[in-house]
Amino acid sequence: MAVNSNQSHAFIGKGKIFMTPITGAVRGKPFWVGVASALSFAHSVADEKELIEHHSGTNQVWDMSDGTKKTTVSLTIQERRLEAMRAALQATTETVVTGSVVAEPHVVDAIGDYVFLKYSQVSVVTVTDSTVTTPVSLVEGTDYKIDAEYGRIEMLTTGHASPLNIGYSYGAATVMKPMTDSVDFYEIRVDGMNTVGQKDKQIVTAYRVKLNPADAIDLINDDFAEMKVEGIALFDEVLGAAYEIKTI
Repeated sequence: MAVNSNQSHAFIGKGKIFMTPITGAVRGKPFWVGVASALSFAHSVADEKELIEHHSGTNQVWDMSDGTKKTTVSLTIQERRLEAMRAALQATTETVVTGSVVAEPHVVDAIGDYVFLKYSQVSVVTVTDSTVTTPVSLVEGTDYKIDAEYGRIEMLTTGHASPLNIGYSYGAATVMKPMTDSVDFYEIRVDGMNTVGQKDKQIVTAYRVKLNPADAIDLINDDFAEMKVEGIALFDEVLGAAYEIKTI
């Protein structure tokens, strides 16, 4: 069949990126990373050895070794889905269930002092001082004001026997601890499409990607936050390569 030389083979890639954590021989649950603005595989060869000839007098390269081949993966994530955040920050997560505290002590001695409660999403708050005979109950809006969602109290009056003992109920929360996970590597799969040219579809899979943690996590910014994650696609013995591209 004759090839039409005027047919476009341009490429603009889009698609969904999935990751699967693997620890030991145990595969975790695959997850979609969400909106990602970039994904690329880069190739390099290092430590090539050159054999220089010395018989012509011009010292030319006579032969050279293949060197060490490396495939680098670079991914830019624009959403903050929990599992993608865990992978990017090499984090573990804990779930705080609802509960209550009877008397959490906090030392304050001036107007404007802050109290940061251990938990957040608080309600039914009671604040008493440490007067030995009869503890004095403080009044919200008069002696202090509270941001219940953040679990933050600001003092409006002073002269109370310290510490203040704060009782409250609190809500559920997810606590993420970066740089504490034990995932060996991730399988990265791209269900991709070309939006121009032949408009073909492809499945790209790297079965053993060793990720580095994201260099930074933006906490205050003016635009949509991004996290760039890089890693190495390790050679897969069964596949016989670091990754594969299947066009469908």
